[in-house]
Amino acid sequence: MDLLAESEHYMVYGEYENVMMIIKASQKKILIGDFYGNPQGAVIAEDETYCIMWGCGVIIYYLTEPFKEYEYNIQTTQWKEWGRNEVDVWIEDIESIHDETVALMTEQGECVTINVHNHNFSYQK
Repeated sequence: MDLLAESEHYMVYGEYENVMMIIKASQKKILIGDFYGNPQGAVIAEDETYCIMWGCGVIIYYLTEPFKEYEYNIQTTQWKEWGRNEVDVWIEDIESIHDETVALMTEQGECVTINVHNHNFSYQK
């Protein structure tokens, strides 16, 4: 297992193509993402409201009860996905995190800005 991110209450690991989260207080282990070709990275927001993971696309997993395990093709308020369905978008790295937005760099050199709360995306080349 590769440690991808850690905060006061959570640890996030890559394990083959899966992303697992451990809730430190209970030691509960939860599948929070699954990436074709392994995850490239993850960051937990400073306020611990979400974890964003990237690789082939992006998954934003919201750190709230009931901590539902990730599943493909499921619409839920526990997580949101982008760049993983009709067209795969390969994310290379995270560029910055601000209160409600995250900027990610694609392998094509585009900057994708995501508002994590209303799920709006904007692109810059």
